Amino acid sequence: MVRLLLTGLAAVLTAAGATQGLAGPVAAQPPPCAVRVMPLGDSITVGQGSVSGNGYRADLRDLMTDQAHCAVRFVGDQSSGTMTNPEHEGHGYYMIDDVRHGVDGWLASEKPDVVLLYIGTNDLDWRADPDPDHAADRLTALVDRILTDAPDTTVVMEGLVTTTGGLQDRVRQYNDRAGRLALAEQAAGKHFLFAAGAVFGPADFTDRLHPSDSGYQKMADAFFPPLYQALTSGWVPPAPAAGA
Repeated sequence: MVRLLLTGLAAVLTAAGATQGLAGPVAAQPPPCAVRVMPLGDSITVGQGSVSGNGYRADLRDLMTDQAHCAVRFVGDQSSGTMTNPEHEGHGYYMIDDVRHGVDGWLASEKPDVVLLYIGTNDLDWRADPDPDHAADRLTALVDRILTDAPDTTVVMEGLVTTTGGLQDRVRQYNDRAGRLALAEQAAGKHFLFAAGAVFGPADFTDRLHPSDSGYQKMADAFFPPLYQALTSGWVPPAPAAGA
């Protein structure tokens, strides 16, 4: 659905550009604003499984630039992929508590406007975690830590991929808890948005857990609407682009 909307908008913009062309070429304008965004999570945030190593980050940045007209400055002390500005805070094999133990320093150092949170796959995988049933409780503790450390920061969480091999029931329960957590945080005046997990087909995985490039594109499509909502709602006051 997102892609269809974007395609229609692109056609309108193309037509507008052709009309302007009658009066001569129009110089390209830089995005009027910029927002500091920290991708936070495990190896999926790193981009494991994508050919370029960019994961969802490059696709999401393109959507933000083209449709929200706002530049994204990714921040974090990790770097991977072929894209420009490849920074992030993704850590391979990390579980929720691993992220919680490091997040105080990352937030203090990078001061993001938005945290893009994708975490929990390793917690739900019985091969990695002896206590998957309490993953949502650990997620609650992590979100509370982020919003306590940085109360002006907006957290945008994407639910886990609903078709992750062998984890479908656990993912459904976890995503349901995460969605209810978002409503509770909003009722308390906190800036936390939740996007439903993407539905992948077999071609969208490179292995049992990690997306392929097409899967990462679907993740970017899912992240975009709540991120755009955070901007248009006033939760994220974007800085001038030159100050990013």
